Amino acid sequence: MTDLNIHSERAGAADDRTLDHEKPSAQHVIERTETTDAVGGLKGGHAMRAKADDLGIWETVKRYKLVTAVGMAAAFSATLDGYQINLNAGIVSNKGFIKQMASPGTTIIAGQYVSAWGGIQSAGQTIGQVFLQYATDSLGRKAALYILWVVLVGSVMAETFATKWDHWLVAKLFSGAGVGMLQSTMPLYLCELAPTQLKGFLINAYSLWFVIGQLAASIGLNVMNAHHPYEFRIPIYSQWAFIGGMFIIFVFLPESPWWLVSKGRLDKASKTLLRYNGHIPGYDVQEVIGVMSATIEEERQLAKSHNEDGQWSIFQGRNLIRFVIAGWPKIAQQFVGLSVFNTYSTYFFQDAGNSNPFLVTVILSCVQLLSMIGTSTLTDTIGRRPLTVYPYAITSVSVLCLGIVGCFDYTTKTLSSLLIFFACLATFSTTGASAIGYAYATEIPQQRLRARTAAWALASSNAIAIMFSFCTPLMINGPATKWGPKTGFFFAAAGGIATVIAWFILPEVARRTPAEIDEMFEKRVNLRKFDRYVCDVQIYADEQHRKEENEHSVREV
Repeated sequence: MTDLNIHSERAGAADDRTLDHEKPSAQHVIERTETTDAVGGLKGGHAMRAKADDLGIWETVKRYKLVTAVGMAAAFSATLDGYQINLNAGIVSNKGFIKQMASPGTTIIAGQYVSAWGGIQSAGQTIGQVFLQYATDSLGRKAALYILWVVLVGSVMAETFATKWDHWLVAKLFSGAGVGMLQSTMPLYLCELAPTQLKGFLINAYSLWFVIGQLAASIGLNVMNAHHPYEFRIPIYSQWAFIGGMFIIFVFLPESPWWLVSKGRLDKASKTLLRYNGHIPGYDVQEVIGVMSATIEEERQLAKSHNEDGQWSIFQGRNLIRFVIAGWPKIAQQFVGLSVFNTYSTYFFQDAGNSNPFLVTVILSCVQLLSMIGTSTLTDTIGRRPLTVYPYAITSVSVLCLGIVGCFDYTTKTLSSLLIFFACLATFSTTGASAIGYAYATEIPQQRLRARTAAWALASSNAIAIMFSFCTPLMINGPATKWGPKTGFFFAAAGGIATVIAWFILPEVARRTPAEIDEMFEKRVNLRKFDRYVCDVQIYADEQHRKEENEHSVREV
C-alpha cells in the first residue's frame, strides 16, 4: 500500500470498523456530530482534521520543504547529545584518562567507578526530564531549549576542568541533566512543528543526528587512540563547537504553534504558521488554527467531565495507559541490553580482549547510522509498531547469541569477530526501535499533557537505565561476577519479556492527528487495531470538507 491511497483505504474500510461498528450513513454522521460532545467535533463545531492531513507523504514533503528544513536544523542539536554519550562511554578506555582518573598501574578502570559515572549520568537525565517539563509547559518550548543549553554549557565546563574521578562524577551529573532535558524537549518540539504525515521522519531526525554525533565521537576517540593515546582533553574541548552551533540554531527557531494556541496566543501562532507555511498553495492558516483550538478545547472538556485535571492527571483514567505506552519502547530498549552494546560498548569489548575497542565502536556507530537512515524514511509509511516490536525481538536473539559465544574462548579471532557481528546486529535492530520510542513518547499523550507525559515516560526509562548503568559494568567485570559476554543471557530473557509486552500494548499511530488518537483511546479501541480504525474525527472532517467544496462550487457558478 502506497502513501497516496492510505486515506482512501481507511475511508473505504468504514464498513469494517474495529469493535464491530457498522458503516454509518451520512444522516447518522450528521446526527452524531450535532448532538454529542464525543471526539469528532464539538456539537457540530470545527473539524479536528485539516485537508492537508489527507495528502500523501511525498506530496507533503514537496509542499512543506521550509518547515522540514527548520525541523532538520532543530534536530541537529542532537549531535551534541550523541557526541557526549559516546564520548563518555569511550573515554573510560583512553590511556590518558585512565592515568589521570585512576590509581597508578591501572589498565582497565574498575567496574565500580565506571558504574558510578554511568549511574549518575542516568540519574541526571531523569532529573532533567522531570523538572524541565514545568518550564516547557509554562514558559514555552523555546524557553526550555535555552534552559537546557545553559545546563549543557555547565556540563562541558565541568568536563573541561575535571582532574579527579569525583570531578568527573559531577560533570556526568550535569551532562546527564542537559542530555535528558534535550531528549524530553526536542522530540516534543519536532512533533508539534511537523505536518501529520512527517512527524515520524522529523522526530527520528533527532535520533539520526544523535547517531551522527555518536559516530563523530567514536572516530575522534579512535584517531586519538592511534596517534595520541594519552591525550583525552582534545575530544572534550571539541564539544564547545557543538555548543556554539546549538545556540545559533535555538535563536532562530520559532515557538511551537500548538503551545501558542494552548495559551490563547492565536495571533502569534497564525504569524508563525504563515511565515513557514504561508507560501504553500491552498494552505489555510485559519483552518489549521481551528483544528488546534478545537482539539485542545475538546481535551479540556473531556478532562473536566472525567475529573482528570491537575498535576497528576497523566496517571488518571485513560491517561495512565497512554503514559505506559508512551514510555514502554524506551523502557524496552534498556531490557534488551542497550547498556551492553551501546553505553558500555568500548568497555565491553576491552574486557572481552579486543585489541582495538575504539575501532569496534566506530563500526557500531556506522551500523547505527545505517539503521537510522532506514528508520527515518520508513517510519511514516510502514508505521511505528512493526519497526519497534520486530527489531526488539531480533535484538533479544542477538544478545542471546552473545551469551552463547561467551561460553567459549571468545578471545580467539573467529569468536571475537562473531561477538562483533552479533553486537552489530543488536545495534542495527535496536537503534531504529529506540528512536521510534521518542515518537511514541510525544504522539501518544493528549496535547494538553504532551510535555508532562513525555517527560515522565522518558524519566521512567532512565530510572531503569540508572539501574543498568550501575549493574552492567559489574556484570561484565565485577568482583563477584565477571560474566563478560555471558551478560547477554540476562538481557535475552529480560528483552524477550519486554518485547512480548510491547506486542500487546503498542498501537499504530502513524499519520494520525492528535484528535484521532484521543478518540481511539477514549473509545477503548483495541490497541493492536488502531491502524485500520476509521475515526469519527475523519468522517466528520470529510463531511465538512465536502460541504465546503460544494459551497465553493456553487459560488463559482
